[in-house]
Amino acid sequence: MLRRRTFAKGLTAASALPMPALAQSVGQQGRKGGDVIVAMTAAPPTIDAMATTAQAARNISMHMFESLYTRDEGANPKPELAEGVDIAADGMTYTFKLRGGVKFHNGKTMTSADAKASMERYARLGGSKDALKAVAAFETPNPSTLVLKMGSIFPGLIEAISSPRAPFVIVPEEECAKPLGQIGNIGTGPFQFQEYKPDSHVRMTRYDGYAANTAYDKRDGFTGKKTAYFDSVTIRIMPEAGARTAGLQTGELHVLETLDVAAAKRLKDDKGVKTYTMMPWAFLTLMMNNNWGVTANPAIRKAIQAALEVEEIAAIASDGLYRLDPSWQYPGTNYFPGVEGLDAYVKQNQAKAKAALAAAGYNGEELQVICDSSIKWHLDTGTVAAEQLRAAGFKVKLNVMDWPTVNAARVKPEGWNLWPLAMGIEPYEGPYNVVGFFAGSLPVQIKPDAVIEDCNKRLATQLKLEDRKAAVKTFQDRVYDQAIAVKVADIGVIQATRANVMNYAPYRTQRMWDCWFA
Repeated sequence: MLRRRTFAKGLTAASALPMPALAQSVGQQGRKGGDVIVAMTAAPPTIDAMATTAQAARNISMHMFESLYTRDEGANPKPELAEGVDIAADGMTYTFKLRGGVKFHNGKTMTSADAKASMERYARLGGSKDALKAVAAFETPNPSTLVLKMGSIFPGLIEAISSPRAPFVIVPEEECAKPLGQIGNIGTGPFQFQEYKPDSHVRMTRYDGYAANTAYDKRDGFTGKKTAYFDSVTIRIMPEAGARTAGLQTGELHVLETLDVAAAKRLKDDKGVKTYTMMPWAFLTLMMNNNWGVTANPAIRKAIQAALEVEEIAAIASDGLYRLDPSWQYPGTNYFPGVEGLDAYVKQNQAKAKAALAAAGYNGEELQVICDSSIKWHLDTGTVAAEQLRAAGFKVKLNVMDWPTVNAARVKPEGWNLWPLAMGIEPYEGPYNVVGFFAGSLPVQIKPDAVIEDCNKRLATQLKLEDRKAAVKTFQDRVYDQAIAVKVADIGVIQATRANVMNYAPYRTQRMWDCWFA
């Protein structure tokens, strides 16, 4: 077992990897020119930016398109195409003042008519269209103002429309009547679309008519003052990790979406390569079925909670790229609920686990763990957790399947007890998609919990930020008190570039603005 840590004294990153060198100052002057070649792991299902939640699509679309609001370096909502928003005291009217002088890639100046039509299209077919259900009407009192009239209060609206999951992009009004997947790829971003060859590559070129946001002096997450230095960006689709690594070493590729931890260790002395740790990237979790079998019993769930050595699981599943953080929101974000008092829940205690099992009347019933074979994080988490639970006295059956089979099984009310899951974009987005994962018509734990349902309702109705933060804290306390699920750790990924790519900084996608060739 690895050494346990005290969580309340500060979050700790554990990694055998050297920390990446700090990126050069964004304010430093770059040099224009060159075609940067980026390798990503999967093909996008579509490049209609509104329509898909796929990471592969975000890697492309965030270069070409922009939204009214997006996220900063700390994942907090910040203006992008809007100068800001005025929210009425009753929460029923949102008035966005648009930035002036913004041009689409076809040369047309953006107005509120484009913003209105884009939001209406999103409400019809967007990948996160439910976020706009509370909006009753979109109005345009003048060319630079968009007004959202609410049918019901939704304090999470700005968090929702700033999410890059399936971005709420603004496109020309005349494009917005087009069906799913048939829209022209015309945005306002620093790069413009050139070609897409499915299963091969996407190519974009610098948009010299780009209107940088002068409210900023540097890049900041997906917003900021973006400057495109590269003449073009070619994103190649390369599923095979070894081929991506070899391409980086030879210089055929300049940027990798991800680099395996083992490969990063091998390349640590290669002066032609730079590696960058993106931490945090995801929550590593073990979801529990609160509806069926032994895990329907809270006492059994608490025994599972006590038996799991989360640091051992995290270290093996992530190859050492993790930090111990029991909170269900990231530190530094608006809704971080703190970690005080959580030591007692997350420290392994085999004696406590065995006593809890005996008190719960456990008679050797089988504990069904389902996990998929395609994602190392999931397979290793399921395998290590199963061994730890056997050591505590559980009879465990580990069922390894492909991802579609597991994904179909985990929504069924019976037949499984534990499910390893790396939650990636949800915690980055904030509390709505984390708390909401445990609430509603199909909560991840299957059986609804009245306290969590109330927390979800408070998030959706309370106008004061402090009241919504209190709801997130109550949610976190409830998850631990009732052992509804287990948060293992925060895990990271490694992005990599050739050494001649200057001023690169890791983020949720590979941002090809504000970096350049030496």
